[in-house]
Formats: sequence, C-alpha cells, structure tokens
Amino acid sequence: MPGPIRSIAAARRDKGFVAQDDSGTLGLYYSTSGRVLWTGPSPIPRARSIFYSPKGDGLLIAGERELASVALDNPHPEFSLSAIFGKVWYEGLPEPSHTWASTGGTDDYEAKLSLTPLLFGTLKGTFYSLLLAIPIAVLAAMYTSQFLHPTLRRIVKPVVEIMAALPSVVLGFLAALWLAPRLERWFPALLLLLILVPASIVGAGFASRLMPRSFRHRFPDGAEVFAFVGVLAIAFALALSLAAPVEHALFGGNFTTWLLSTTGQTYQQRNAVVVGLAMGFAVIPIIFAISEDAFSNVPRSLVSGSLALGANRWQTVTRVVLPTASPGIFSAIMIGFGRAVGETMIVLLAAGNTAIMTLSPFDGFRTLSANIATEITDAVPGSTHFRTLFLAALLLFALTFVVNTVAELVRQRLRSKYSNL
Repeated sequence: MPGPIRSIAAARRDKGFVAQDDSGTLGLYYSTSGRVLWTGPSPIPRARSIFYSPKGDGLLIAGERELASVALDNPHPEFSLSAIFGKVWYEGLPEPSHTWASTGGTDDYEAKLSLTPLLFGTLKGTFYSLLLAIPIAVLAAMYTSQFLHPTLRRIVKPVVEIMAALPSVVLGFLAALWLAPRLERWFPALLLLLILVPASIVGAGFASRLMPRSFRHRFPDGAEVFAFVGVLAIAFALALSLAAPVEHALFGGNFTTWLLSTTGQTYQQRNAVVVGLAMGFAVIPIIFAISEDAFSNVPRSLVSGSLALGANRWQTVTRVVLPTASPGIFSAIMIGFGRAVGETMIVLLAAGNTAIMTLSPFDGFRTLSANIATEITDAVPGSTHFRTLFLAALLLFALTFVVNTVAELVRQRLRSKYSNL
C-alpha cells in the first residue's frame, strides 16, 4: 500500500482481510488466493479501527469522533486461476500443494478447490484403460476381419458389440467388490500373465508353422482360433499355479508387504490397475467395432492384388490393409479416449475416489466426472464450490473437444495420404 498500515481487520468466515494505510487508502485482500480484491479511498481517512460484520457483507470503520459503514459484495474471493490450477499454501499444511477438499468437519474449514489433481486423475485413468484396450481391440479387430472364418466372424462381432451395452455401474460394482480384492491377492499372477500370454501365443504360432502342411490344410482357415483359446487357457492356469511360488521366491511371500518395505509404496486395493482392467473392458467393444469396420471396408481388390503379387497373408494385412484402414482405426481410438475420459461410475466405485497426484499404479485417484457426480448434489447453488464444479464440467468438455478436433485433423491427413493406394 502507499503508506504504513494504520488498521487491519480479518474476516470471520474466510481468509479475507482489509487494511488501511496512513494515507487513507483502504484495501480488500484474500490471503489464500493472493488476490487484491479492491483498493480505494476510505470514508474515514484517519480511521482508528475496522470491524468486519459477522456475515462478511460489510465493514464498520471508526475514527476519533465518527463512524462509517461500508457494504461488501465479495461473493467468490477465494477463486483465482492460480488457486484452481496452481499450488496453494493452505493454512495448516506444511507446504504449497495441489489439493481438492471441498468440505471439512468444522465451520472455519477452508475449502480447497484445485482442479489439477482431478485433471491428473482423469488422464491417469484414461491412460491405464487405453493401455489395455487399444492393443487388444485393434489386434482383435484385425484378426476377426482378416483371418477369422466367416462363420465365426458372424458370431464374434455381434457378441463383442453387445458387450458395449453392459451398464458401467455393473462393471464398476464388479471391479470394486469382486476384482479388486482378488487382484490384491493374485497380483503376481497378473504379472505372470503379461509374460506367459504373449510367449504362449508366439510359441504356439511357431509350433503350428513346424507342423506338416498337409496336416494344417485339413482344417479350414480361421479354425486355429480354437487351438489358441486352449493355449490361452493353459497360460492362465499356469500363471495361477505359479503365482504362489513366484511370489515366495521374488517378493518374500507377500507382494504388498514387499512393495511397502522395498519402495515405501502402499498397495491401495482400489487403484489404477483395477480401473484400467475394468474401464479397458468397457472401452474394448467400442474400439473393436469401429476398427473391424475399418478393416472390412478396405477394398478387396487391394488385398487380391497384394496376394497376386506374391505377398503372403500377414504381409498383405500389415503393409496394405493396416495403412489403408488407419484413419478408421485412429477414429476408433479417439472415440475410445472420449469414452474413457467421460467415464463416471467405474472410476467412482473402483478408483478409491482420492484426489491425489501420484504416478504409481497402486494408488487411487479421482476424476473430473466422478467428482462432479459425487459433489454436485451437496454444493450450495451459487457458491464457489458449485461454480467450480461447473468449471470442471467445462474443462472436461474442452478436453474432449480439443482431442476430437485434433483427431479429426489427423484422420483427414491419414485419409488423404492413403487414399491413392
């Protein structure tokens, strides 16, 4: 302020305060957000003291022989872009942090309304779900469209598309109450599956190539899927049977205890891995259906020409069909991204609903959509909390809009690139 401070008074309901200096300038401030809300001349230049009204809607300024009242219209003093997206040093915390905690147990609790951990949680859940969904859905669509027997294709595709109709609340319920406790118990089995499933499929493929051609030609094209289903069943059974010995040999008999003692990281039962598995299961049918249509819509003349020039089936699919279908595949991935970003019930039930920012897959998180669903009914209409939830919804819309716009531009570029094939 221009001169030495003469009087200062703090609000009773929030972290705002007013100050008046020796030159008669009056200022209204908010400490947490660091905002200068208003400055101007005081009605009493030589004020001796200032008092806040109990509701924070007015001031009493007292001089030697005069008294003046000032009305305050200050509805959202705690809001600022730095408070919403930056680190704030709240009272009682050891350091500045990104914190979302809109309610507390006492009347003098200060709401903490940072959207950064919610945005982080949204992207974290989306990443883990797409990490599972994209390779499985795209490769399954490729196999179904290009290698599977037509009779089986007419059965598999509708069944997978029906999976998209499963209510997300059912998937979230199963993930939270059935999958999460079992995954905590059998997590080493999941690690083994990441090794055994690819290894068994590749090994079965090489083994089939070593078989006599006369034997392989006894079966129709696409019938090998039944053999691979058996191979996958064996891989799952082997992973479950080896989980206990591997856990005992590598993790001291208990994975969660080893994780805590070795890395200091606790294993939260409802974590990003659980959400990735459940939400990936929800996203796979969408990406699969659109990708399969993209593969099937590749002109058969391109496939026939490639085969006629001497390319085998795999070379044709990877070098001709896949590039031609890439615009549709990219659209499928972006639609799956939008589905994962906007998912509410699965993350609400299975993610632990904790607004923290860690990269660990064993921690929970909170997303923008789940936070809106949780708190919108308790928010006071017109309050800063209420409007921040609307801002979160706008941010969610903007995120999906920008991603879809970029995706459309990339899709158009891919289409123009491969349209001449």
